[in-house]
Amino acid sequence: MAETTSKVRRADLRWPELDTVYTINPDGSRNFLHPADVKGRWQKRKNLIFAVLIVVYAALPWVRIGGHPAVYVDIPGRQAFLFGFTFTNQDFYLMFFLVTGMGFALFVVTSLWGRIWCGYACPQTVFLEGVFRRIERWIEGQRTVRIRRNLGPLTFDKVWRKTLKHVLFLGLSLAIAHVFLSYFIPLSELKKVLVSNPAEHWTAFLWTMFWTAVLYFDYSWFREQTCLIICPYGRLQSSLLDTDTIVVGYDRERGEPRSKVNDDGGDCIDCHRCVVVCPTGIDIRNGLQMECIGCANCIDACDEIMDKVGRPRGLVRYDSQRAFEGGKRRKLLRPRVLAYAFLGLVGVAVFLGAARRREPFDVKVLRAAGLPYLLEEDRIRNLYTLHIQNKSPEDGVYFLEAGLPEGAEGTTPEFLVPQPRVEIASLADARIPVFAYVGRGEFGGAFPIEFTVTDSASGRAERVEARFRGP
Repeated sequence: MAETTSKVRRADLRWPELDTVYTINPDGSRNFLHPADVKGRWQKRKNLIFAVLIVVYAALPWVRIGGHPAVYVDIPGRQAFLFGFTFTNQDFYLMFFLVTGMGFALFVVTSLWGRIWCGYACPQTVFLEGVFRRIERWIEGQRTVRIRRNLGPLTFDKVWRKTLKHVLFLGLSLAIAHVFLSYFIPLSELKKVLVSNPAEHWTAFLWTMFWTAVLYFDYSWFREQTCLIICPYGRLQSSLLDTDTIVVGYDRERGEPRSKVNDDGGDCIDCHRCVVVCPTGIDIRNGLQMECIGCANCIDACDEIMDKVGRPRGLVRYDSQRAFEGGKRRKLLRPRVLAYAFLGLVGVAVFLGAARRREPFDVKVLRAAGLPYLLEEDRIRNLYTLHIQNKSPEDGVYFLEAGLPEGAEGTTPEFLVPQPRVEIASLADARIPVFAYVGRGEFGGAFPIEFTVTDSASGRAERVEARFRGP
C-alpha cells in the first residue's frame, strides 16, 4: 500500500504482490514503510529476547574472565580474548573452524525454524524494531498519524517531532558505536579516549564517526532495504528450507475464499492487518517470500483480528509448508538437519579442541637472510634468533639451552647464549640471539642442532631444530 491518506478509496490502494517490490513505487521512487504497532504473545517473547541481547551486547566489555574482558580484540597487539581463551595472531586459523561451526549452526536453525534468527536475534532487527521504531512511534504517533503528518504541510509540530526523533537516533547511533568500540579498546583506555582531544586518538575517532554515520543512515532511512538488498541470507533460504521447515505461513485452505465478517466463506476477512504490521512490506497470504524475516508480527496481528470476529486463532501461524498444504509434518531431525548439525559440531569441536590444546608458548628459529654462516679466522659461526611468543594470559620466565638432538653423533659445536633466562609479558614476544661455533677443520658438512626452551612455571619444554651450515 503506497503511503496515503485515509480519504483514498480502499480499492484504489496499492497492496504487496509477488511481481513487484512493494518498497519501490511504480515510478521508481522509494515507498517508505510505516509498520503499525502490534501486540501479542510473540511480541512479548521478542521484546524479552531483544532486551536480553541488548544487555548482553552492552555488558560484555564490562565482564572480566581471567583478568581480561570476556570479548576483546586487540588489533594493534595482534591478540584476542574470548570467554577465558587467549589467542594471538598465530591462532587466527582457528577462526575458520569457529566461523564454520557457527555458520552450520545457523543452517541447522534455518532448516528447523526458518529465518527465526532474522526475526529475533539479528542486530538489524533487534535495534530497528526493538529501539528505533519504538522511539519513532513514541514521538510521531501511530502509523496513520505518521503517514498523515508526512503527507501534510510543513508545520511547527512536524518540525519539532522530526528534529527530536533524529537527534535521538543520532545519539543512539553514537552510543551503539561506542559500545562496539569497547570490544577493541579496553574500557579503562576508552574512558580516556572519550574525554581527550580527538586528534590524539584519530583512528578511534574516525572509526567511531564512521560507524555512527552507518548506523544512523541504516536505522533512520535505509531500514528494511538492508534485509532486502544487502543481506544475502534471505537468498539462501531456498536452499536451506524444505517442506517440513517451520515457517510463518497463511492457511489458505482455511482462509479462502476471503469474505466479510458475516458472509459465508473462509476465515480471512481481507482486513490487511497482516500487511500493515509487516516490517518488510509483504503480504504473507501470497506465500513464503524472500523478504519475510519470520518476525511473527503478522501472526499476532491476525490472532488479534480472529479474537475480535470470534474465529479460531492460527490462520497465520508457525507451521511447515507440508502442514499448510494439508499433510502431516514430519519429525524435525531430518537428513538435511543432521548433516548440517554434524558439520557444525565438527567445526566447533575442532575449534574448542585446538584452543584447549594450544601450547602456552611458541618457539621458532630465524636466520639472517642471505647470511647462513660467517668465517672467523679458524672458526665457522652461525647466528640463530629464537623467536619466543608467550601465548598465556600470565607473564612467563623461560630458560634457553642449545645442543645436539638426542641420538645425534659427530661434531659438537660451541654455543654462546647471551640471554639464557628471558622474561616475557603475557601475549608478548621476544627475539633472543644464539651463536654456534665449529672449527673449520672439524666441519664435515651441515648437521642438525637443537634448541630447548623451558617454561619455568609449568616445566613444559619446546624443542626446535635447525642446521649448522658452513662452506
